[in-house]
Amino acid sequence: MSLDLLFITPSGETLPSVRFRVLPFVELGRARGLAVAWRRAPKTIHKRLGFLLSLPRAKVMVIQQKLFAPWELALIRRRCEKLVYDVDDALWTLHPADVGKSGSAEKSAKIKARFIHTCRTADLVIAGNDYLAEHAREHQVNIFVLPTLLDTDAYTPPPPDASGVGPLRVGWMGTAGNLFFLPEVLRELAPHRERLEIRVVSDAPYEGELREMVRYERWSPTLEADQLRGFEAGLMPLTDDEYTRGKCGFKILQYMAVGAVPIASAVGFNNQILTHGHDGLLVRQPSDWAANILLLANDRERMERMAVNARFTVTQRFSLGAMAPRLWDALGL
Repeated sequence: MSLDLLFITPSGETLPSVRFRVLPFVELGRARGLAVAWRRAPKTIHKRLGFLLSLPRAKVMVIQQKLFAPWELALIRRRCEKLVYDVDDALWTLHPADVGKSGSAEKSAKIKARFIHTCRTADLVIAGNDYLAEHAREHQVNIFVLPTLLDTDAYTPPPPDASGVGPLRVGWMGTAGNLFFLPEVLRELAPHRERLEIRVVSDAPYEGELREMVRYERWSPTLEADQLRGFEAGLMPLTDDEYTRGKCGFKILQYMAVGAVPIASAVGFNNQILTHGHDGLLVRQPSDWAANILLLANDRERMERMAVNARFTVTQRFSLGAMAPRLWDALGL
């Protein structure tokens, strides 16, 4: 069987990049009458060889995030007319939590070499933001920037009467690997804890510093939109380094879509998504976390205006329905 488009992913459907940069386009592509499929690459090398040898032929293949070895890329290259690499993280560098660990230097060199080779082997690199595009452009001339898009018909604000007048509901949603960024925020919010209800939604509990301040809820793909609607303000703390500058701010977009005011570190693409004081608040120094959150807690009307503005921004600039046609043009489908 020959396909029009095949996505190859590094993990299953719960991985955010698969959920939002692959699966929606599989569905939309099929609606356009295209033969579209996706396959998850096995983790182990012996299983991956069989996987690569059995790949169907496709007009276009999109590798989403995965950094294959050169010999694996050569096998994939033979199965398609056009090879595309889709990147929405700074995959050439390590997560800040892994820097300095045993073996980190060797791992860093390996992933950087693979990133360069993948960009050079592909016919096109799709980058989630300008920072990623700049790095890919060092190794590939054909670059297309496509932010991670959101189905704003599925992620909607709660009913107007759902917001209360009690403690401000401040939330963070993300994968367990990014709980690493929370302690700084909690330290700043600790003196004001009586005025706040701090929720963490993740695939694992927060066990770090000041864990007693946090109300934990296990993340669920089916409940995600409702879990987000429980936030009045949404947090996105980041360190400022090469890895975090590659982030595409998707957590912010989710907050904005459900009418939760995003409060985010002024790092990388976050600065391009938000207009400070209009549709969100940017943090430039640790004390800004408390200052921004108290600003919302003390002025609920202002918070509601910002929430409306945030929803407008995401529907205009990051809506799946409005922006998806750009991908088909870039892929030539």
